[in-house]
Order: sequence, then structure tokens, then C-alpha cells
Amino acid sequence: MTIFGAGVLAALGVAMAYRWFWYPAVDAQAHRQDSPSEFYLDVPGDYSPGRDWPVFVGVHGNGGTGLDCWRMWQAYADEGGFILVCPSLADANSFSTQSANEQTLIAILNRVSSEYATRPQVFLAGFSAGGTFVQGYAFNYPGNVSGAAVISAGVFYTPTHRASHVPFLVIVGDQDSPRRLNGSKELAQTLAQAGYWVELHLLPGVGHEAPPEAIELTISFFRRVTGE
Repeated sequence: MTIFGAGVLAALGVAMAYRWFWYPAVDAQAHRQDSPSEFYLDVPGDYSPGRDWPVFVGVHGNGGTGLDCWRMWQAYADEGGFILVCPSLADANSFSTQSANEQTLIAILNRVSSEYATRPQVFLAGFSAGGTFVQGYAFNYPGNVSGAAVISAGVFYTPTHRASHVPFLVIVGDQDSPRRLNGSKELAQTLAQAGYWVELHLLPGVGHEAPPEAIELTISFFRRVTGE
């Protein structure tokens, strides 16, 4: 199934998209974990081990940390009924290698699954360099992924056929750099040709950023592919 959209939200979606601006403040440091490496964790208030819970992994861009993604997605986690995991995958200057970051995330997810009842596959959403990481992780570990959202990535991997069951959401602003805009379009086209379920959304008037529209599109996609 392949869908190419303009990224225009319905009236209800627009109202929900701006909800995070006034969502009650939460102490982020209370959610910081430092083992096996730094990440931010949010578990729904009604969590119970009686069922397996979906896991949403938010990945930041260059110069960011897990805290940035936690602030982006946390407002949805409790109400949405999913466990939010936001790893810090970069030092002060840049990301580590793809393989090193994959091992970091795997170790973090192993810890989370040892403490909470989680589904074996996770949903990944990454912005900028995080969007590049999400592609690589999904292609390299397709059995671990239920879906992936690539937001304004700048580097693009070649899809593998063994990951063709993984649904992909590709989002980019039409005012982003030509490299990111054209690369995102080409990624969506390549995924479609390889038989993936892919949705491409071009956000009008948006540069290199993840605005409320991108956040709401991602949460909607997550809910559809995970059945939440």
C-alpha cells in the first residue's frame, strides 16, 4: 500500500497538533536514565504488566539529546498508551557510527523490556540525522521494527527487500534544502518500488524542522500501524 499526501491535517488533527503547547509541565530529569547509556523514559500512568505495551522510540538530530525528543513526544505518551524511549545517540559534536548507535539502542531496549511488558517490535521516529539512523536500524533489524517515521533526513540508505514488511512514513518541508527534499522524495519512491507501505508528506512552507503537523502525522501513523 503506497500513499502520497500533502500533509494537510483535518480540523480535529489540527486541534490535537497544537495540544502540546499547553500540556502540563513534567519534570524531565525524573525520567532520565543513565544505564546502559543516557536515555529518557516515559511509562503510561495506567501501565500494568497484564499485556504487552507498544514502544515508541524518538531519535534526535545532530547536536541534540534524548531530552529533545522526550520533550517532543512526551505529551502524547501517557494519553496514547505507549512506552516512550528517547536515547541520546551523539556526543557534543556529532552522532557516533550507525552500528555503534544501533548497539546502544539495542542495549537500552533490552533494559526496558527486562523491566516492563513490551511488544517485541518497536516504532521508530527520527528527525534529521535521527531520520537517517531510523532508516538504517529498520533495514538492518527489520524483525525488531513495527514501523518507522523519517522526518527531514539528509542521508538516505538503500532499502533492503527483507525489511519490506516495515511501514514507512516520510515527512519533509517543501522549504527544506534541495538535498533533503529531493532525497526524501526519492526514498519514498524507492520504498514504493520495493513493495513497502510508504506515505510521503510534503509540508508546505516548512524548512528544516519538525512542526506540530509532523508530530501529529507521526502519531497518527504510529497508531495505524500498531493498532493503537
